[in-house]
Amino acid sequence: MGPTPWSASLAPGSDAGCPGHPGFPSAGGDTAHTLTGEGTLSGESNHSEGRIISNPRVPVFAPDGEPLMPTKASRARRWIREGKAKPVRTKLGIFAVQLTREPSGRAKQPVVLSIDPGSKYTGVAVASAKATLYSYNLELPDNIKDRVAKRRELRRNRRYRKCRRRKCRFLNRTGHKIAPSILARKQLELRIAQELAKVYPISEIKVEDVAFDHRTKKYGKNFSQVEVGKNWLITELSKIATTTTTAKGWQTAQRRKELGLRKVSDKAARVPEAHVTDAIALCSLALGDINLMPFPFDVITRPKYSRRKLHMEQPAKGGVRKPYGGTTTPFVFRKGDYVEATKGNKTVRGWVSGYTKNKISVSDFNWKRIGQFVVSKVRLLERNVGFLLKSKEVKRGEFFTPSRRCVSFAHVL
Repeated sequence: MGPTPWSASLAPGSDAGCPGHPGFPSAGGDTAHTLTGEGTLSGESNHSEGRIISNPRVPVFAPDGEPLMPTKASRARRWIREGKAKPVRTKLGIFAVQLTREPSGRAKQPVVLSIDPGSKYTGVAVASAKATLYSYNLELPDNIKDRVAKRRELRRNRRYRKCRRRKCRFLNRTGHKIAPSILARKQLELRIAQELAKVYPISEIKVEDVAFDHRTKKYGKNFSQVEVGKNWLITELSKIATTTTTAKGWQTAQRRKELGLRKVSDKAARVPEAHVTDAIALCSLALGDINLMPFPFDVITRPKYSRRKLHMEQPAKGGVRKPYGGTTTPFVFRKGDYVEATKGNKTVRGWVSGYTKNKISVSDFNWKRIGQFVVSKVRLLERNVGFLLKSKEVKRGEFFTPSRRCVSFAHVL
């Protein structure tokens, strides 16, 4: 049997991919959950609202790692029991199965990946004609401008001191420059699209178009950077799928209303109505009629650790400037690693954000420190993958069903 793609491997030390784990779709179906305004998990079993997910779709990998069409959870459970497949979990927190023998066929149906880009938040959805397979709200980086300004300030100050530095550049840049803040947003959107393409057989990518009438509206000269970023993203996405198309905003809104999907005015809300419903409408524009069934939902953001600096801005006693930033620590952990930490009777799961002489700082999804824990009480679950998943956060020592949270269309209609 061929190797499984690294993006679809089990997290080190994690039992989340086992059939007995709470994250695995149960025989009675998953309980549908939704995110409240602050991202806390809510929505216990409620038969009256139709929130019981009877058979969510599970991605399938061929023995050589090629993504195949997703299957029902009941069939995936049967395959694992019979030894025909093994459980895996991807970097995006998606539970999947990999076949242990060659399948009878590798025919694929149209699967569309849609992206509804924004300046601070982006909606992403993957759907086929029969089901919405997965959806995400992306919280885009918003501190790039300040960090670039600080980097420029420190670099200029170093030129007046006797230390390592590079010479000032002058007219040596060519090509179309993209503003660093816009490039960081597009790179996150591209990264999620690349990871989803490793899990699902994407046949088409649909992106909502952004444009500005520079000919009649002279006040939009700075908007051209948004268009440069859009064109760069579409060029990169065309390397993933053979077909990459765009749709205007009014077409998305019209289709969303035809489907009867709601949209909230609070763009920062961690709910599918904020951005995912528009992404589902984009999928419908590409596929035509789609089956509105419950779908998994999660929130993604970048870790906010500091990049490596040569030293701190203020010298310590004796005039020594200590190094600062970066992802390395004196221990086995790196900043951004997903860990489980215990202090007394409290157990949390979060991400490594710093360290002291003998302790590790663990932060939550908002990069707020939960606490500092002795190194021996910290267990590595997954190495830093470059982004955070809201579903992995456990702050109160209460382990709820992780990573497989489904939202019923009864909630968003």
